[in-house]
Amino acid sequence: MSIDARDTARDTTRDVRPASPEAPTGPPGPSAAGPEAPAPGKRGLILAVVAVAQLVCVLDATIANVMLPQLRGDLGLGTTGLQWVMNIYVLLFGGLMLLGGRLTDVFARRTVLVSGIALFTLGSLAAATADSGGMLLTGRGLQGIGAAVLSPAALSILVTTYPEPAERAKALGIWGTVMGVGASLGTLLGGAVTDVDWRWAFLINIPIGVLLIAAAFVYVPKIVRTGARPPADVLGALTGTLGLLALVFGIVTAGTDGWTDPIALGSLAAAVVLLAVFVRVESTAKAPLLPLHLLRRRSVATGTVAQLITAGLMLPAFFMLPQYMQLGLGYTPMEVGLAYIPTCLAMLGVSGAVPVLIAKFGPRVPYVIGTVLLAVMLVLMLGAATTSGYWSLLLPVTALLGVGLVLCMMTAPVVGTQDASEQDAGTTSAILNASTEVGGALALAVTATVVGSRLAELTAQGVGTAEAFTEALQRGFLVLFVWIAANLAIGLFGFAGRPAAGDAPKS
Repeated sequence: MSIDARDTARDTTRDVRPASPEAPTGPPGPSAAGPEAPAPGKRGLILAVVAVAQLVCVLDATIANVMLPQLRGDLGLGTTGLQWVMNIYVLLFGGLMLLGGRLTDVFARRTVLVSGIALFTLGSLAAATADSGGMLLTGRGLQGIGAAVLSPAALSILVTTYPEPAERAKALGIWGTVMGVGASLGTLLGGAVTDVDWRWAFLINIPIGVLLIAAAFVYVPKIVRTGARPPADVLGALTGTLGLLALVFGIVTAGTDGWTDPIALGSLAAAVVLLAVFVRVESTAKAPLLPLHLLRRRSVATGTVAQLITAGLMLPAFFMLPQYMQLGLGYTPMEVGLAYIPTCLAMLGVSGAVPVLIAKFGPRVPYVIGTVLLAVMLVLMLGAATTSGYWSLLLPVTALLGVGLVLCMMTAPVVGTQDASEQDAGTTSAILNASTEVGGALALAVTATVVGSRLAELTAQGVGTAEAFTEALQRGFLVLFVWIAANLAIGLFGFAGRPAAGDAPKS
């Protein structure tokens, strides 16, 4: 998403000047909001609209976790199909987010927001009424595209609604809390709804979407954008997204059919070509979705990798834990949702302390602590059994997951945006957000493939369903130690020298 100083300074009023990318810009002054800036009370309503819209996007990244066993029975989806229920959403969400951000530079932001909500709601309806795995994946794909459109529009509206730095910081804090808690809350709500019928997890989005659209028309001002507008860079969006999809499909196919399978090899080769073309397009485009020069900044590069790896720990954990609870321990969907309460509480309880830790010790300390806690969580899951109890295993696991994730996921974007200027702050944020979705999808492809392969072996050997799932999931958690090692390396070496909040960045 591209939000530059011109956006911040003038998008809350009618823009009557032609854009000038070369013109020097600076932080918005006291009058940046202009005479048509929303009143303080209305700003709160705008914040509520965009925060709820973002919450729905985050919830639906994980709300399907609890219903996976039901989807296996109702729609006949195997392990590969189940992971695509999540992957198709997060890949399209992350892969198209930069294009969604560009749309906010081309069209009125309220128009883009409403269009994204409408598409997301349509995808929810398709998923709720699906009678086959293909129809469900189509609905999830539409949800992902809608989320990629509405999410950057919502953040852009938030930024331009709060031009004053102090108020904007508070608003972004609320936004960050929504992002952090949404993943675990999705599993909690998903468990409650799935206990009735898994289709309600998608049907509930329809009235919410209608209300959000109505609220957007009432409370979010429509700013008419005039002057020169940047090109959309559709070729960059298509090659990048298709390349990621081909990469994930190749990994999944290789895991089920072998690394010599022609379809797997062809998909991986296509991914290499498409991603190479994407890099080429972005290096020559006049208005690239992904300005490659930003990745040469140490802060952006390390923050992006940190987001990608941490998401690679989060999404597989949210994918495997509900299945262990239901298929290994016999929990109902409602019991799975209740089991995630410690994760939600841990995230809420620790989120307020993270900025204090960063300000006092710098970002490396909380990030490394969070990674160590996630490693302890994985160690505990390696000893999981079909006889394990809630108090002895699941309570510490879910609590450690919540604390570890919030320490890492709140710290990484602080590093990633530390050296961002007013002109590229929005684009930098979009890169970090996209890396979260893409990193989760890639890690899920690897771990779910390992789990599926091991499950097939054990089933062929005549091992019972509960025991087979538990042992297969242990293998998946073991693989995640690769991500733990990478996370530690980023924290110890990549974050070395990163300043505490308020200090001058070190070169």
